[in-house]
Amino acid sequence: MRHVLRFGAKLKGSDVPSVPARYRSIEGPSGRLVSVLLRTETDAAWLRLRHGVMKRELRVYPLGSNQPPTPTPDTLELRGAMRVYCHDGYIGQLEGVAVDSETGQIIDLLVQVRGDILSDVERITSPLARLINVTNQQLLLPPAWATTVKSEERQAIFGGGTALHLDASAEQVAVSPILRSDAQILGDVLAILEINPAVGPYVAGLEVTVRDGDVTISGKLPTPRHRASAEQDIWHVAGVFAVHNNLIVADA
Repeated sequence: MRHVLRFGAKLKGSDVPSVPARYRSIEGPSGRLVSVLLRTETDAAWLRLRHGVMKRELRVYPLGSNQPPTPTPDTLELRGAMRVYCHDGYIGQLEGVAVDSETGQIIDLLVQVRGDILSDVERITSPLARLINVTNQQLLLPPAWATTVKSEERQAIFGGGTALHLDASAEQVAVSPILRSDAQILGDVLAILEINPAVGPYVAGLEVTVRDGDVTISGKLPTPRHRASAEQDIWHVAGVFAVHNNLIVADA
């Protein structure tokens, strides 16, 4: 199951269930996500979390049990708001990563495409023109594209003056999956359930929540067939990465 971790967000143990037990306390790993140390060859990663209010303590946690407990020398340190470059130029900022909750492997890089792409597009054939249709969108890019982290002369407020460089073209970036907003996905889920002749009459009594493409649905439906039909419909909504079907069959 994919779970999105955003830089600067506060994490708790349930957000990172793949962290080995020996690194977990009663609340599990907790704190604000400062950076991710990524080993692109294996997609293994370590989280750097900031603990406490006054002490500002930093701790590093391995995301999976099948990896070294401490970062290896060949890791890339990824931070929030780092400028991201492809072969054709500056494409946006790094916002977070998506993690496989079971294995702890990094499966996506979350990149916010810059909103001023047109300022660097001289003609429609310019390479960066490929990104016009995904301006201001959040894209999910393969971690294998990450090659180097380099210092920049400009001082990024949150990125520490470093930039992430990708082994990819603007064309490749432009066709990557879009992380749709929770509100967009929720609206489409409710809409597709409402037009289902079997499920529609019961939608008012259902509870649907969405978090970064993970959909949870609860409530009662008359039969197992209704329950299965609702889940199947949800999977047809663009941007859904996981469905947690907590529906109860009323006549069970």
